[in-house]
Amino acid sequence: MMETIKNWGRCCRRWPAHLKLKIMRYVVMNLFLAVLNYATSPHCWWVGWVALGWGLSLSMEIISWYYTDKEEK
Repeated sequence: MMETIKNWGRCCRRWPAHLKLKIMRYVVMNLFLAVLNYATSPHCWWVGWVALGWGLSLSMEIISWYYTDKEEK
């Protein structure tokens, strides 16, 4: 378990700044949208669809970076 956490930490340190910024923007904006969703229509949680779509896009970008980074070296 500890080795997995250490490997994840090493991987995250290698990420370029633009990916870290996009991840931070994803987290902050989805928290804001969740609060907005709760305040305006707590009976219908549409924010899950936004987080899912945006998260898929972000994860595909991270996977793409990971594999293209390996090919360049």
